Amino acid sequence: MKKTAILFFLITSIVFGQKIQRSKLIIPPKQIVQIDYPLYKGFNVKVWNKSKLDIGVSARVRHTDSLLKGFSLEKDKSLALNVNKGSYLQFENKYISSLEIEYIIIKGIGKKNSSKEYLTYQRSFYLENNTAQTISLRIPGIMNPVLKPFSRSGVDLPNGQKIYLNLNGTNLLILTVTQSISHGTKIDLANLINKAINQQN
Repeated sequence: MKKTAILFFLITSIVFGQKIQRSKLIIPPKQIVQIDYPLYKGFNVKVWNKSKLDIGVSARVRHTDSLLKGFSLEKDKSLALNVNKGSYLQFENKYISSLEIEYIIIKGIGKKNSSKEYLTYQRSFYLENNTAQTISLRIPGIMNPVLKPFSRSGVDLPNGQKIYLNLNGTNLLILTVTQSISHGTKIDLANLINKAINQQN
């Protein structure tokens, strides 16, 4: 059974009053670690996986623990994540050995200007698999998600990020992230795949 450890950070000067340095965190075997800044109006974080195994990273609603967006962060990879107001950051170790990560809090979202400055290059949206087939994707430098039939995956990606379909061992470009993608948009993968295949023919 997984155990949960909750870390609360209440003193903003620790993060913003000094030069930003990476914090290190060890996630014990079969455990979940939650990081929360309850006095912030949301925050942005960058995470590096320093382990030899993948680690689950997600943002969840504080009062219901429901999933907002989740990722499987592969070894030696990093990702940037926006954790909205009323949410917390969670790391999950599903293995029998400890995992190590490093992370920095990039910027709080207490001021509107700061939020807009960060979000101009980061897009939060959903990839939906509305088919009865399993869809394997490749997002270079971030993760290789596998969407089960009739499932949805939340992503938080920078503008210019490319998303590929793993099609019989080859990569087919199906989407390039741009500012035209509104935050919270639900994108049907089947439509993207059909368009990409038709463009090849």
